[in-house]
Amino acid sequence: MSEEKTVVNFTIDGQKVSVPKGTTVYKACTDLGLDIPIFCYQDRMPPFGACRVCLVEVEKMPKLQTSCTLVATEGMVVHTQSGRAEKGREEILELLLINHPLDCPICDKGGECPLQDQAYKFGPGKSHFYEEKRHFKKPIFLGPVLTLDRERCIVCARCTRFGDLVAGDHALELLDRGYRSEVGTPHGGPAESKFIGNTIEICPVGALTSTVYRFRARPWDNKHIPSTCTLCPVGCSLIFDERDGEILRTRSCENKNVNDMWLCDKGWFGYEFAASDKRLLKPLIRRNGKLEKASWEEALSLIASKIKAFKPNGKLAGWGGNPLTTEENSLFQKLMREVCGVDHVDHRIGTPIFTPKEEVLPPGMEMSIGECENLTHVYLLGLDLTEEFPVIWLRLKQAINKGAKVTFVGHYAPEIAPYMSEVILHPPGQELENIKKLSFEEGGAIFVGSQYLRNRNRGAILSHLSSSPLNLNIMEGSGNSMGARLAGMYPGESGFDALKVLETASKTGWDFLYVAGANPALKFPSKLWSEARRKTSFLVVQDIFMTETADLADVVLPTLSYVEKRGTFINIEGRLQPLLRGKELLEGVKTDGEIFIGLAEQFNISLFSKENFLNEKKKRTALPEIKPQDEQVELAATFSRALFDKGVRMRHNKHLLQMAKKPTLRLHPAEGEKRGLKMGDRVLVNGLVLGTLELDGIVSEGTIVLPLGFPELPMEELGPNLMNGLPITLEKVHP
Repeated sequence: MSEEKTVVNFTIDGQKVSVPKGTTVYKACTDLGLDIPIFCYQDRMPPFGACRVCLVEVEKMPKLQTSCTLVATEGMVVHTQSGRAEKGREEILELLLINHPLDCPICDKGGECPLQDQAYKFGPGKSHFYEEKRHFKKPIFLGPVLTLDRERCIVCARCTRFGDLVAGDHALELLDRGYRSEVGTPHGGPAESKFIGNTIEICPVGALTSTVYRFRARPWDNKHIPSTCTLCPVGCSLIFDERDGEILRTRSCENKNVNDMWLCDKGWFGYEFAASDKRLLKPLIRRNGKLEKASWEEALSLIASKIKAFKPNGKLAGWGGNPLTTEENSLFQKLMREVCGVDHVDHRIGTPIFTPKEEVLPPGMEMSIGECENLTHVYLLGLDLTEEFPVIWLRLKQAINKGAKVTFVGHYAPEIAPYMSEVILHPPGQELENIKKLSFEEGGAIFVGSQYLRNRNRGAILSHLSSSPLNLNIMEGSGNSMGARLAGMYPGESGFDALKVLETASKTGWDFLYVAGANPALKFPSKLWSEARRKTSFLVVQDIFMTETADLADVVLPTLSYVEKRGTFINIEGRLQPLLRGKELLEGVKTDGEIFIGLAEQFNISLFSKENFLNEKKKRTALPEIKPQDEQVELAATFSRALFDKGVRMRHNKHLLQMAKKPTLRLHPAEGEKRGLKMGDRVLVNGLVLGTLELDGIVSEGTIVLPLGFPELPMEELGPNLMNGLPITLEKVHP
């Protein structure tokens, strides 16, 4: 194309400007460093023109124009500092403040409020309006973490448009019309969103505030510490706001390569556990059947003596590592290998355990998260994106906004199904035949999720997909599981994985088990775990809370959480992300790394973490086809994870915990009718787990969706290594 067709030349305040065709006047002005007030415009969403405050004067146009919606044209002459433009902006600001309460001294937004700043810089200084302002009942709680002060709202629609255009959840909407307009929810109840914290961040006036942070601090009192969220494998960049040694809030930190400027609500509000009064503070040693407080010297000396005694037999193992830093995982596996002399390490507690042959392809992405926004075709194979990798959905939604086509194939439809171009549902066992029906388009990418990966036919699925020319993304993991794996918390050729250790312990006994940052007591069948624990001579548990596993330990070691550590985190795409200490350390509590180093010193061994964890990515080659297991069952299980579950840390986030929905057993209505079951019936699954039935039309026939991560529904009782496709029987339990 010629330059005339792609570039527009015009004038701003007497200065000649050349911009790409389609550029708005506001964008051109900001690129020049001109300061124009704005409220409704947010650069991750299309211009809207609701607040009318970004007025500029354009020659040959009789009225002032909103610069955020005005597209620059050839020869246009714009005046941003003319008397008319300044007066117009001043009058709009005066109108916006008619009913604003001017309660800056008590408003959480005070000190970082665009309305406050713009009124001071561009406002009239005094108002023509002296009438009584509107008063509303305040605050209105729009959910466990979101608070609304209606009289502060200027109806900019940033929050409602975020739900429509960025998250796609339509959590908030403008109710009523005209001067009665106010923010609310479509159904009048709590906002239903996994991303509602972002609306607090982008609200320009303090109408939406955090219930968790409300009235706790001023921004200038806080110390701002950039770090990384470790609560899921995405690894979003965030900022800890710390005051007096305590984290008062977290905020998103812009990172175009990962989370852009967004977080999920687990990232926004999932830090409260760090300040819980239930934190472990002292080492505990079991004496006469009871856990009693002890010194670090006593605890480490006892553990070291047990390692020395048991080392000749080789029955020592280390489990866990997903909540630890990458460096701590490196030290953990070195402790087990170099000090204990064994290869029995495994971080996969609570996630599927495969041998290397069964796994076929390891977790990880062949593209960056940031590149998701530019895809033209997306294939989600068994991936419930908002529950497993939530912020990646926000990046894919931008691709959808640009016209990308998304195909979903799986056992049940995700909540984002309305945005899919095609949704194909099938019961477990029919994955391969449905994949073979797909036509993979150039410019696309494949994302494989837990419905297809926690699967007895994983090998057949991945070997078939390995020949695809598209980027193949294996979306699997928990916390820093990528870092744990790359640091070496994975059994070697001579090592036992966690399943083999458990089975061996339950049959012939085990000497020494070291569990760090995991809770196997709730991840394996209780009978199997109890038998293994009974026959295990010595159990060490290292955690931040007294977990169900710690209750059974011989030694319990308190440790610090990710918000109190320095180190690194490796996310699902293989990106090394920094972790910085966000709060004051608990007195007398050590990091996991310090504990591992201290134990090694008992043997006069110095442990050092690896420095380079990232292997050079090898180009994928097509693998030999693996034949699928052809076993059809009448009703098969598919296991689902929830973003808001009731895991160890979630149980100590008092606000976020309220966002966890009651877990149910989800079944297609036709399957319920076939078995004489109704909505709300209490049913027994395989004679082991009692739950409430929910009839749900978005579940494939022949499938039952069983939730993981909820102690009240202990699905681990169904087997030590749960796989989708597990045959299920249902028995109605009468009250």
